[in-house]
Amino acid sequence: MAIGTDIIVGFCGETEEDFLATYNLMKTVRFDSAFMFKYSPRKGTIAERKFIDDVPPEEKGRRLAAIIELQEKISLDINKTFIGKTVEVLVEDESKRNPNQLFGKTDGFKTTVFPKDNAKTGQLVQVRITDATAHTLLGNISDF
Repeated sequence: MAIGTDIIVGFCGETEEDFLATYNLMKTVRFDSAFMFKYSPRKGTIAERKFIDDVPPEEKGRRLAAIIELQEKISLDINKTFIGKTVEVLVEDESKRNPNQLFGKTDGFKTTVFPKDNAKTGQLVQVRITDATAHTLLGNISDF
């Protein structure tokens, strides 16, 4: 199982205490991944009409940088636990960085990159994980 989330920092009225509660929740839950943003008003939304955007841009930036740094560490720690394991991957396409590699997703939505080895888009393959980054599992197609 993998758990992901979306987090917005600097919403109208967010205090340092509110931010720290979010930060500490992230440390406790240890999300596999997170989409993280700083709040900005959107025309026509209730927030834009009814709330004052009172968190300074510099503070929003500081808070966003802090949660990104935390999430990168957590994601890397989690992804490293896959090293030495074999995972099933749905092949999506050729890697953008290397035409000799493919990428796909595990059932926990982890991006996995591996050599082509005759695998094709849409195929399920077993990949033995040899390395990991905060965003990607790296491996080789396994025989079993």
